[in-house]
Amino acid sequence: MTNAVVVVGAAGGIGGAIARRAAEDGYAPLFLMDRDEAALAGIADETGGTAIAMDTSDATSVDRAFAAVRAQTSALYGLVLAAGLVDNGKLADLMPDRWREILAINLTGPFLCCLAARDDLAEGGRIVTLGSLAGRTGGVITGTAYAASKGGIEALTKSMAQELAPRRITVNCVAPGAVETPMLAAHPPERKAAMSAATPLKRMAKPEEIAAAVCFLLSEDSAFTTGAVLAVNGGLRMD
Repeated sequence: MTNAVVVVGAAGGIGGAIARRAAEDGYAPLFLMDRDEAALAGIADETGGTAIAMDTSDATSVDRAFAAVRAQTSALYGLVLAAGLVDNGKLADLMPDRWREILAINLTGPFLCCLAARDDLAEGGRIVTLGSLAGRTGGVITGTAYAASKGGIEALTKSMAQELAPRRITVNCVAPGAVETPMLAAHPPERKAAMSAATPLKRMAKPEEIAAAVCFLLSEDSAFTTGAVLAVNGGLRMD
């Protein structure tokens, strides 16, 4: 079985933590993709992974990135889709161009990556997507497009889980609540304090805690788990 893993969005706060944890867990070769080339290079140096510049909203860029992976390994074990863009715009403030941008990066991008990697995934491989609590709540704090994109990620995950099950490829989603990353800079301090106060565990998640959940779903221990949405939200929502 191949041990090769691709992490899309590896330059982000959560994506970088996933890349580090995947490297610690022995996944290699490790292919790291993001459009932020400078930050990506730093994560690649830190983890020993291969940096591949890629814009998830551009189908040509996605195809080129996965062709580069294909040139270096015959098959993939894991694909982690952690790229994303947060937006707080509600319907009254949301312009169509912004809607298209959020959906292109957060939902169409993961679809394009799965399409590009589908035939390269080995029997018994893993796909892990990144959802959000907003996909279940409709985005109490976050905006309309963001919530819609993350709800779509859950549906995409479940649909692919059914389709790929005959190849023993599991497809699961990790849905965080608030996580201490640079992306939270979109929220004012008082809003972040309110997030922590509303959470039963009275804090936000660390990126490393999300990475641990992702790497569980990459591992052999999760072989009988597919189509699942793993909530990592400190008890803020209990389904």
